[in-house]
Amino acid sequence: MTLFVVIGVIGIVVVLLSILLGDIVDGLLDLDFLGGDLFSLASIAAFLGAFGFGGVISLAIVDVTWIAVVVGLVAGILAAWGAASFTGWLKRSETQSTFFSTSMVGSTARVITDIPAGGFGEVRVLGSGQSRKRAARSDVPILAGTEVWISAIVSPTAVEVTPSHGLPESPENPEIT
Repeated sequence: MTLFVVIGVIGIVVVLLSILLGDIVDGLLDLDFLGGDLFSLASIAAFLGAFGFGGVISLAIVDVTWIAVVVGLVAGILAAWGAASFTGWLKRSETQSTFFSTSMVGSTARVITDIPAGGFGEVRVLGSGQSRKRAARSDVPILAGTEVWISAIVSPTAVEVTPSHGLPESPENPEIT
């Protein structure tokens, strides 16, 4: 039983190290050559912890070592598969870009509420696959439905805009004429 407890504790220590030291431990072990998330630090830690504690639980119920090994292997494989699946899901979900206000400068937007000269209206900005509404100001009055160019960030929720039709074509904004 002691061996199973030690293996389970090693699994917990590996999890704690990966949480505290993150990519440093992953970089030191460099398990990427084994292929995918199945042999990641998270899945190995899950396997060790589930194998060890699954074996301990099995020994507590039925005092037969070979059954404890089989139960530990099944629990470890299921835990490793779950950790690999969860890690893969997390990696796939992080590919969606985050929408930053600073990335809007130079983007086009559409006015949805009239912008008076020197006052505020609203624009809809498409960026990183997301649609955002921002307060907008301009030196000239701009009617709703007009395409505009975002020239500056006024605040996290407000931008300064210029009508697109008055801008010369530039390498950063070739679609604006």
